[in-house]
Amino acid sequence: MNHALSIVREYKAELSSPHVLEHLPGSPDLQSATAEVVKQLGESIPPDAREGCCVNSLVRIGKPYQQIIQLALEARADLVSMGARGRGALDVALFGSTTYRVIQLLTEIRCADRDQGGRNEAC
Repeated sequence: MNHALSIVREYKAELSSPHVLEHLPGSPDLQSATAEVVKQLGESIPPDAREGCCVNSLVRIGKPYQQIIQLALEARADLVSMGARGRGALDVALFGSTTYRVIQLLTEIRCADRDQGGRNEAC
């Protein structure tokens, strides 16, 4: 997260910090359940780190890789940064399945866009 925040500050960009729930929370009040998750996301970023940054915490429901890709496309993101936690060095080196799917599918989407006349040097 520190690297993402430093990039946001450097380029005066915007950071979207999503949390994706694969299943609806067991709470009967979805709005209060998602508000609690957004609150926890906000608290995970120290106030001094937020200085000079525009950080949007949000909750989405669905498959994590699909929601991350959808958010990146909606926001027309130039960069997607994903963290890893609770994994060994070998797992991190090989990427988790969500990270792998996001990289794979976003690359395919960006290359298809380039093939249709869009600008994309990565392909």
